[in-house]
Amino acid sequence: MSFSGIVCELNPEELLNFCAKWVKIRRMDLNLSKRSIALRVSAVVFAGAALSTLSGFGAGSAHAAPGGNLPNDCRQFSQDGGTTWGSQNVVTWSADRPVPGGEVTHARFLVKNVCEEPAKLQVFLGNWSISGNGSANVRANAGAAKSVVVPMNGTPGKLVVETGRLTQNTPVAVELFIGIPASETRQGFTITPDWGIALEEVSGDAPVDPGDPDPGNPGNPGDGDGSSAGSLDLFGSLGGATGSLDSLLAAQTLQAPAVQAAGR
Repeated sequence: MSFSGIVCELNPEELLNFCAKWVKIRRMDLNLSKRSIALRVSAVVFAGAALSTLSGFGAGSAHAAPGGNLPNDCRQFSQDGGTTWGSQNVVTWSADRPVPGGEVTHARFLVKNVCEEPAKLQVFLGNWSISGNGSANVRANAGAAKSVVVPMNGTPGKLVVETGRLTQNTPVAVELFIGIPASETRQGFTITPDWGIALEEVSGDAPVDPGDPDPGNPGNPGDGDGSSAGSLDLFGSLGGATGSLDSLLAAQTLQAPAVQAAGR
């Protein structure tokens, strides 16, 4: 018998009771349907999360995305020309003191990306400080890129230089310099550049860094080729350099020692 036939044979009281029971049954059906949908969605989400997690067990997988930073353990450093590799702790630092109008090499080492994801190497001037109202500047070379002179002033956190795309396990030479303007008359102040380094993931078709044709030649102050001229402050790009705030915030500090300024 149809639902309409049942309704026609019921008196008003029976009709009310029937309708109440029918609504209750429909609600139960609806709740069961909702629960079934929720369980199915949960299963899909769980399966997706599990698949994502399992995919991370592949060798060299860093789970970044273009514009994001690779983990610190994707970077390895060498101080002996690539014979042995380790953490940033292998980097040795110069105690040379810059004089006004000159610069010193603060460090020279190799870095490589050991993860599968392609990335560019970035060198930052971090939370720098200069005592005694002195003045200083920095410069850096990385691969084929040579920066211009970057003054240590303004907001802390500047992108000094960055490479092109680095392929997995390909070493790139890095050189860090500290200088003092020729006009500086103060002596004996302390310069703390707080060098930072990061590997920012790039797309697989980004230009490959050609490498430094003469990694043993640090060049002269300010003689960069402009391939990474300028600097990036906390709020954007200056002078043509590119980078991201995420890279700066996630940059690995190299724990570089301070440098004492010398007199003329």
